[in-house]
Amino acid sequence: MGVTPESRRPFKVLHLRQSSNIWGPEKSILDLSRRMTSHGIAAEIAIVYRRADGEPADHPLLALARDRGIPITQLDGRLSGLSAAIRSLRLKLQEEHFSVLHCHEYKTNLMGALATWGLSPRRPALVATVRHTEPGLQMRAFQGLDSLVLHRFDRLSVPSHGALQELKRWTALRRVAHVIHHSVEWEPDRSPASAAPWPEPSGPVVAIVGRLQAVKGHRLFLEAARHVLARRPDTRFWIVGEGELRGELATLTARLGLTDAVSFLGYRADVAEVMRRSDVVVSASQYEAFPRNLLEALALERPVVAMAVGGVPEIVIDGETGLLVHAREPLALGSAVMRLLGDPALARRLASAGRALVGERYAPEAHACRLAAFYREALGPAQPAPWHERPAGGA
Repeated sequence: MGVTPESRRPFKVLHLRQSSNIWGPEKSILDLSRRMTSHGIAAEIAIVYRRADGEPADHPLLALARDRGIPITQLDGRLSGLSAAIRSLRLKLQEEHFSVLHCHEYKTNLMGALATWGLSPRRPALVATVRHTEPGLQMRAFQGLDSLVLHRFDRLSVPSHGALQELKRWTALRRVAHVIHHSVEWEPDRSPASAAPWPEPSGPVVAIVGRLQAVKGHRLFLEAARHVLARRPDTRFWIVGEGELRGELATLTARLGLTDAVSFLGYRADVAEVMRRSDVVVSASQYEAFPRNLLEALALERPVVAMAVGGVPEIVIDGETGLLVHAREPLALGSAVMRLLGDPALARRLASAGRALVGERYAPEAHACRLAAFYREALGPAQPAPWHERPAGGA
Protein backbone atom coordinates (compact mmCIF):
# COMPACT_ATOMS: atom_id res chain seq x y z
CA MET A 1 0.00 0.00 0.00
CA GLY A 2 1.52 3.34 -1.00
CA VAL A 3 1.96 5.99 1.65
CA THR A 4 0.11 9.18 0.66
CA PRO A 5 -1.00 12.16 2.75
CA GLU A 6 -4.55 10.76 2.56
CA SER A 7 -3.49 7.31 3.77
CA ARG A 8 -1.61 8.89 6.71
CA ARG A 9 -4.58 10.82 8.09
CA PRO A 10 -4.78 10.14 11.83
CA PHE A 11 -7.59 8.16 13.42
CA LYS A 12 -8.41 6.27 16.60
CA VAL A 13 -8.54 2.52 17.28
CA LEU A 14 -10.13 0.89 20.32
CA HIS A 15 -8.89 -2.59 21.30
CA LEU A 16 -11.58 -4.65 23.04
CA ARG A 17 -10.27 -7.61 25.02
CA GLN A 18 -11.68 -9.87 27.75
CA SER A 19 -9.37 -11.54 30.25
CA SER A 20 -8.59 -11.94 33.93
CA ASN A 21 -4.85 -11.27 33.85
CA ILE A 22 -1.96 -10.25 31.59
CA TRP A 23 -1.26 -13.01 29.09
CA GLY A 24 0.27 -13.05 25.62
CA PRO A 25 -2.57 -11.17 23.85
CA GLU A 26 -2.52 -8.38 26.45
CA LYS A 27 1.24 -7.96 25.97
CA SER A 28 0.77 -7.78 22.20
CA ILE A 29 -1.97 -5.15 22.52
CA LEU A 30 0.24 -3.04 24.79
CA ASP A 31 3.22 -3.29 22.43
CA LEU A 32 1.16 -2.35 19.39
CA SER A 33 -0.73 0.49 21.07
CA ARG A 34 2.55 2.16 21.91
CA ARG A 35 3.86 1.83 18.35
CA MET A 36 0.74 2.95 16.50
CA THR A 37 1.35 6.66 17.07
CA SER A 38 4.19 6.72 14.52
CA HIS A 39 1.63 5.51 11.95
CA GLY A 40 -0.88 8.25 12.67
CA ILE A 41 -3.06 6.01 14.82
CA ALA A 42 -4.10 6.71 18.41
CA ALA A 43 -4.82 3.41 20.16
CA GLU A 44 -6.81 2.86 23.33
CA ILE A 45 -7.86 -0.27 25.23
CA ALA A 46 -11.16 -1.41 26.73
CA ILE A 47 -10.64 -4.43 28.98
CA VAL A 48 -13.64 -6.60 29.89
CA TYR A 49 -12.99 -7.97 33.37
CA ARG A 50 -15.06 -10.68 35.01
CA ARG A 51 -13.72 -10.44 38.52
CA ALA A 52 -13.92 -13.57 40.64
CA ASP A 53 -14.18 -13.56 44.43
CA GLY A 54 -10.90 -12.59 46.02
CA GLU A 55 -9.50 -10.97 42.87
CA PRO A 56 -8.54 -7.27 42.80
CA ALA A 57 -11.16 -4.72 41.79
CA ASP A 58 -9.02 -3.50 38.90
CA HIS A 59 -7.67 -5.65 36.08
CA PRO A 60 -3.83 -5.75 36.30
CA LEU A 61 -3.65 -4.31 32.79
CA LEU A 62 -5.00 -0.94 33.97
CA ALA A 63 -1.90 0.03 35.94
CA LEU A 64 0.50 -1.26 33.29
CA ALA A 65 -1.26 0.56 30.43
CA ARG A 66 -1.43 3.81 32.37
CA ASP A 67 2.25 3.57 33.26
CA ARG A 68 2.94 3.43 29.52
CA GLY A 69 0.64 6.34 28.73
CA ILE A 70 -2.00 4.21 26.98
CA PRO A 71 -5.63 5.21 27.73
CA ILE A 72 -7.61 2.27 29.09
CA THR A 73 -11.18 1.65 30.28
CA GLN A 74 -12.47 -1.27 32.33
CA LEU A 75 -15.88 -2.81 31.51
CA ASP A 76 -17.88 -5.19 33.70
CA GLY A 77 -17.48 -8.72 32.36
CA ARG A 78 -20.09 -10.37 34.59
CA LEU A 79 -23.22 -11.66 32.88
CA SER A 80 -25.34 -9.34 35.03
CA GLY A 81 -23.31 -6.36 33.85
CA LEU A 82 -23.09 -7.29 30.17
CA SER A 83 -25.95 -5.08 28.98
CA ALA A 84 -24.51 -2.03 30.76
CA ALA A 85 -21.04 -2.81 29.42
CA ILE A 86 -22.35 -2.88 25.85
CA ARG A 87 -24.16 0.43 26.35
CA SER A 88 -20.98 1.99 27.76
CA LEU A 89 -18.97 0.68 24.82
CA ARG A 90 -21.49 2.04 22.32
CA LEU A 91 -21.44 5.47 23.97
CA LYS A 92 -17.63 5.55 24.03
CA LEU A 93 -17.43 4.69 20.34
CA GLN A 94 -19.93 7.42 19.47
CA GLU A 95 -18.62 10.21 21.67
CA GLU A 96 -14.89 9.68 21.25
CA HIS A 97 -14.85 9.24 17.46
CA PHE A 98 -13.16 5.87 17.11
CA SER A 99 -12.73 4.84 13.49
CA VAL A 100 -11.83 1.19 14.18
CA LEU A 101 -12.98 -1.27 16.84
CA HIS A 102 -10.58 -4.21 17.12
CA CYS A 103 -12.03 -7.20 19.00
CA HIS A 104 -9.87 -10.03 20.29
CA GLU A 105 -11.99 -13.11 21.16
CA TYR A 106 -15.47 -14.66 21.09
CA LYS A 107 -17.18 -12.57 23.75
CA THR A 108 -15.80 -9.24 22.60
CA ASN A 109 -16.65 -10.07 18.99
CA LEU A 110 -20.29 -10.37 20.08
CA MET A 111 -20.08 -7.27 22.26
CA GLY A 112 -18.56 -5.26 19.42
CA ALA A 113 -21.21 -6.38 16.94
CA LEU A 114 -24.03 -5.49 19.35
CA ALA A 115 -22.50 -2.17 20.41
CA THR A 116 -22.16 -0.99 16.81
CA TRP A 117 -25.52 -2.28 15.58
CA GLY A 118 -27.40 0.53 13.83
CA LEU A 119 -24.84 3.22 14.61
CA SER A 120 -25.26 6.16 12.29
CA PRO A 121 -24.32 8.01 10.27
CA ARG A 122 -21.19 5.84 10.19
CA ARG A 123 -20.14 3.04 12.48
CA PRO A 124 -16.48 2.24 13.19
CA ALA A 125 -14.84 -0.36 10.98
CA LEU A 126 -15.07 -3.72 12.75
CA VAL A 127 -11.98 -5.93 12.77
CA ALA A 128 -11.24 -9.03 14.83
CA THR A 129 -8.27 -11.24 15.60
CA VAL A 130 -9.60 -14.79 15.21
CA ARG A 131 -8.21 -17.80 17.05
CA HIS A 132 -10.54 -20.75 16.46
CA THR A 133 -8.00 -23.02 18.09
CA GLU A 134 -9.53 -24.75 21.11
CA PRO A 135 -10.57 -28.39 20.52
CA GLY A 136 -13.70 -30.07 21.82
CA LEU A 137 -17.42 -30.09 21.02
CA GLN A 138 -18.26 -27.13 23.25
CA MET A 139 -15.58 -24.96 21.70
CA ARG A 140 -16.64 -25.95 18.19
CA ALA A 141 -20.14 -24.78 19.07
CA PHE A 142 -18.71 -21.43 20.25
CA GLN A 143 -16.70 -21.19 17.05
CA GLY A 144 -19.79 -21.82 14.94
CA LEU A 145 -21.69 -19.06 16.74
CA ASP A 146 -18.68 -16.76 16.47
CA SER A 147 -18.50 -17.33 12.73
CA LEU A 148 -22.06 -15.97 12.40
CA VAL A 149 -21.09 -12.84 14.33
CA LEU A 150 -17.89 -12.39 12.30
CA HIS A 151 -19.87 -12.05 9.07
CA ARG A 152 -20.67 -8.49 10.26
CA PHE A 153 -16.96 -7.62 10.46
CA ASP A 154 -15.07 -5.73 7.77
CA ARG A 155 -11.72 -7.49 8.13
CA LEU A 156 -10.30 -10.39 10.12
CA SER A 157 -6.72 -11.08 11.13
CA VAL A 158 -5.32 -14.47 12.02
CA PRO A 159 -1.91 -14.87 13.66
CA SER A 160 -0.63 -17.71 11.45
CA HIS A 161 -1.28 -19.71 8.30
CA GLY A 162 -2.18 -22.61 10.57
CA ALA A 163 -4.90 -20.49 12.19
CA LEU A 164 -6.15 -19.47 8.75
CA GLN A 165 -6.91 -23.12 8.01
CA GLU A 166 -9.41 -23.09 10.88
CA LEU A 167 -11.62 -20.80 8.78
CA LYS A 168 -11.76 -23.16 5.82
CA ARG A 169 -15.42 -23.98 6.54
CA TRP A 170 -16.42 -20.33 6.03
CA THR A 171 -15.49 -19.09 2.57
CA ALA A 172 -16.84 -15.58 3.15
CA LEU A 173 -14.72 -15.17 6.27
CA ARG A 174 -11.56 -16.39 4.56
CA ARG A 175 -12.04 -13.75 1.86
CA VAL A 176 -11.63 -10.96 4.43
CA ALA A 177 -8.98 -12.71 6.56
CA HIS A 178 -5.31 -11.68 6.55
CA VAL A 179 -2.38 -13.45 8.19
CA ILE A 180 -0.66 -10.97 10.51
CA HIS A 181 1.96 -12.71 12.64
CA HIS A 182 2.47 -11.58 16.18
CA SER A 183 5.77 -10.03 17.20
CA VAL A 184 7.99 -9.80 20.23
CA GLU A 185 10.69 -7.43 21.39
CA TRP A 186 14.19 -8.43 20.28
CA GLU A 187 15.23 -7.84 23.88
CA PRO A 188 12.19 -8.58 26.08
CA ASP A 189 11.77 -6.17 28.95
CA ARG A 190 13.44 -7.06 32.20
CA SER A 191 10.37 -6.83 34.38
CA PRO A 192 10.97 -6.35 38.09
CA ALA A 193 11.69 -9.68 39.72
CA SER A 194 8.74 -11.24 41.49
CA ALA A 195 8.71 -11.17 45.27
CA ALA A 196 8.00 -14.90 45.20
CA PRO A 197 11.04 -16.99 46.09
CA TRP A 198 12.94 -18.76 43.34
CA PRO A 199 13.56 -22.51 43.51
CA GLU A 200 17.24 -23.38 43.83
CA PRO A 201 17.79 -26.15 41.27
CA SER A 202 20.87 -28.34 41.48
CA GLY A 203 20.62 -29.39 37.82
CA PRO A 204 19.11 -28.27 34.53
CA VAL A 205 15.71 -26.53 34.43
CA VAL A 206 12.91 -27.27 31.98
CA ALA A 207 10.07 -24.72 31.98
CA ILE A 208 6.56 -24.53 30.60
CA VAL A 209 4.70 -21.20 30.57
CA GLY A 210 0.95 -20.81 30.08
CA ARG A 211 -2.48 -20.91 31.63
CA LEU A 212 -3.28 -24.16 33.40
CA GLN A 213 -5.91 -25.35 30.93
CA ALA A 214 -6.32 -28.71 29.21
CA VAL A 215 -5.34 -27.44 25.75
CA LYS A 216 -1.93 -26.30 27.06
CA GLY A 217 -0.81 -29.91 27.59
CA HIS A 218 0.51 -29.78 31.16
CA ARG A 219 -0.42 -33.43 31.72
CA LEU A 220 1.80 -34.39 28.77
CA PHE A 221 4.55 -32.18 30.20
CA LEU A 222 4.41 -34.08 33.51
CA GLU A 223 4.44 -37.45 31.74
CA ALA A 224 7.48 -36.29 29.75
CA ALA A 225 9.12 -35.12 32.99
CA ARG A 226 8.88 -38.65 34.38
CA HIS A 227 10.75 -40.00 31.33
CA VAL A 228 13.45 -37.34 31.64
CA LEU A 229 13.95 -37.96 35.36
CA ALA A 230 14.52 -41.66 34.71
CA ARG A 231 17.71 -40.64 32.84
CA ARG A 232 18.54 -37.26 34.40
CA PRO A 233 17.31 -37.33 38.00
CA ASP A 234 18.84 -33.91 38.74
CA THR A 235 16.52 -32.14 36.24
CA ARG A 236 13.94 -29.74 37.65
CA PHE A 237 10.66 -28.69 36.03
CA TRP A 238 9.01 -25.30 36.45
CA ILE A 239 5.31 -24.77 35.67
CA VAL A 240 4.49 -21.08 35.30
CA GLY A 241 0.86 -19.98 35.22
CA GLU A 242 -2.47 -20.27 37.00
CA GLY A 243 -5.77 -21.81 35.97
CA GLU A 244 -8.55 -24.25 36.58
CA LEU A 245 -6.30 -27.35 36.51
CA ARG A 246 -3.95 -26.32 39.32
CA GLY A 247 -5.33 -28.82 41.85
CA GLU A 248 -5.61 -31.66 39.34
CA LEU A 249 -2.05 -31.12 38.11
CA ALA A 250 -0.71 -31.04 41.67
CA THR A 251 -2.44 -34.36 42.32
CA LEU A 252 -1.02 -35.86 39.12
CA THR A 253 2.46 -34.62 40.07
CA ALA A 254 2.25 -36.50 43.36
CA ARG A 255 0.83 -39.64 41.74
CA LEU A 256 3.70 -39.72 39.23
CA GLY A 257 6.25 -39.34 42.03
CA LEU A 258 7.43 -35.94 40.77
CA THR A 259 6.79 -33.78 43.83
CA ASP A 260 10.48 -33.12 44.55
CA ALA A 261 11.26 -32.31 40.91
CA VAL A 262 8.31 -30.09 39.92
CA SER A 263 7.69 -26.53 41.11
CA PHE A 264 4.44 -24.67 40.50
CA LEU A 265 5.53 -21.03 40.28
CA GLY A 266 2.04 -19.61 39.71
CA TYR A 267 1.40 -16.47 37.72
CA ARG A 268 4.54 -14.34 37.38
CA ALA A 269 5.02 -10.97 35.76
CA ASP A 270 8.73 -11.73 35.26
CA VAL A 271 8.28 -14.51 32.70
CA ALA A 272 11.36 -13.35 30.79
CA GLU A 273 13.46 -13.97 33.90
CA VAL A 274 11.94 -17.45 34.27
CA MET A 275 13.02 -18.24 30.73
CA ARG A 276 16.51 -16.82 31.22
CA ARG A 277 17.00 -19.21 34.14
CA SER A 278 15.74 -22.20 32.11
CA ASP A 279 17.83 -24.60 30.05
CA VAL A 280 14.90 -25.67 27.85
CA VAL A 281 11.49 -24.05 27.29
CA VAL A 282 8.65 -26.41 26.32
CA SER A 283 5.29 -25.87 24.65
CA ALA A 284 3.11 -28.97 25.06
CA SER A 285 -0.07 -27.35 23.72
CA GLN A 286 -2.45 -29.47 21.69
CA TYR A 287 -3.21 -26.44 19.56
CA GLU A 288 -1.71 -22.96 19.32
CA ALA A 289 -2.53 -20.30 16.77
CA PHE A 290 0.84 -18.57 17.22
CA PRO A 291 2.34 -18.86 20.71
CA ARG A 292 3.97 -15.72 22.03
CA ASN A 293 5.79 -17.67 24.75
CA LEU A 294 7.86 -19.46 22.09
CA LEU A 295 8.71 -16.16 20.40
CA GLU A 296 9.82 -14.79 23.78
CA ALA A 297 11.96 -17.85 24.49
CA LEU A 298 13.67 -17.61 21.10
CA ALA A 299 14.21 -13.85 21.49
CA LEU A 300 16.00 -14.70 24.75
CA GLU A 301 18.06 -17.32 22.87
CA ARG A 302 16.66 -20.25 24.82
CA PRO A 303 16.35 -23.71 23.17
CA VAL A 304 12.75 -24.83 22.69
CA VAL A 305 10.78 -28.04 22.24
CA ALA A 306 7.20 -27.83 21.00
CA MET A 307 4.29 -29.84 19.63
CA ALA A 308 3.91 -29.56 15.85
CA VAL A 309 0.42 -28.05 15.92
CA GLY A 310 -1.32 -24.98 14.50
CA GLY A 311 1.04 -22.11 13.79
CA VAL A 312 3.92 -23.53 15.86
CA PRO A 313 5.90 -24.85 12.82
CA GLU A 314 6.01 -21.28 11.49
CA ILE A 315 8.17 -20.40 14.52
CA VAL A 316 9.88 -23.65 15.45
CA ILE A 317 11.47 -25.15 12.34
CA ASP A 318 12.44 -28.66 13.35
CA GLY A 319 16.20 -29.06 13.59
CA GLU A 320 16.78 -25.41 12.70
CA THR A 321 15.23 -23.17 15.37
CA GLY A 322 14.09 -25.85 17.81
CA LEU A 323 12.74 -29.38 18.04
CA LEU A 324 9.21 -30.43 17.08
CA VAL A 325 7.36 -33.55 18.20
CA HIS A 326 3.99 -35.01 17.29
CA ALA A 327 1.09 -34.03 19.50
CA ARG A 328 0.05 -36.29 22.39
CA GLU A 329 3.38 -38.16 22.56
CA PRO A 330 4.93 -37.57 26.01
CA LEU A 331 7.75 -40.04 25.38
CA ALA A 332 8.77 -38.15 22.24
CA LEU A 333 8.54 -34.87 24.16
CA GLY A 334 10.79 -36.21 26.90
CA SER A 335 13.27 -37.60 24.36
CA ALA A 336 13.52 -34.22 22.64
CA VAL A 337 14.19 -32.51 25.97
CA MET A 338 16.87 -35.10 26.75
CA ARG A 339 18.45 -34.52 23.35
CA LEU A 340 18.92 -30.81 24.10
CA LEU A 341 20.13 -31.39 27.67
CA GLY A 342 22.62 -33.97 26.44
CA ASP A 343 23.96 -31.89 23.51
CA PRO A 344 24.70 -28.31 24.64
CA ALA A 345 26.25 -27.45 21.25
CA LEU A 346 23.02 -28.39 19.47
CA ALA A 347 20.97 -26.45 22.01
CA ARG A 348 23.11 -23.33 21.47
CA ARG A 349 22.93 -23.62 17.67
CA LEU A 350 19.15 -23.96 17.63
CA ALA A 351 18.67 -21.14 20.12
CA SER A 352 20.94 -18.80 18.14
CA ALA A 353 19.09 -19.56 14.91
CA GLY A 354 15.78 -19.02 16.68
CA ARG A 355 16.82 -15.61 17.94
CA ALA A 356 17.91 -14.63 14.42
CA LEU A 357 14.52 -15.74 13.05
CA VAL A 358 12.65 -13.59 15.56
CA GLY A 359 14.71 -10.55 14.63
CA GLU A 360 14.23 -11.13 10.91
CA ARG A 361 10.53 -12.03 10.71
CA TYR A 362 8.79 -11.01 13.91
CA ALA A 363 10.09 -7.55 14.77
CA PRO A 364 7.49 -5.29 16.45
CA GLU A 365 7.84 -2.41 13.99
CA ALA A 366 7.14 -4.68 11.01
CA HIS A 367 4.06 -5.95 12.87
CA ALA A 368 2.91 -2.38 13.50
CA CYS A 369 3.33 -1.49 9.81
CA ARG A 370 1.26 -4.48 8.71
CA LEU A 371 -1.47 -3.74 11.23
CA ALA A 372 -1.65 -0.06 10.27
CA ALA A 373 -2.12 -1.02 6.61
CA PHE A 374 -4.73 -3.59 7.68
CA TYR A 375 -6.73 -0.93 9.54
CA ARG A 376 -6.64 1.47 6.61
CA GLU A 377 -7.80 -1.27 4.28
CA ALA A 378 -10.70 -2.02 6.65
CA LEU A 379 -11.68 1.65 6.51
CA GLY A 380 -11.82 1.51 2.72
CA PRO A 381 -11.44 4.44 0.33
CA ALA A 382 -13.38 6.82 2.57
CA GLN A 383 -10.65 7.56 5.08
CA PRO A 384 -11.85 9.15 8.35
CA ALA A 385 -11.61 12.84 9.00
CA PRO A 386 -8.78 13.55 11.43
CA TRP A 387 -10.22 12.74 14.84
CA HIS A 388 -8.47 15.65 16.53
CA GLU A 389 -10.18 18.08 14.13
CA ARG A 390 -13.72 16.80 14.65
CA PRO A 391 -16.12 19.02 16.61
CA ALA A 392 -17.13 17.79 20.04
CA GLY A 393 -20.22 15.62 19.77
CA GLY A 394 -19.79 15.24 16.00
CA ALA A 395 -20.02 11.95 14.17
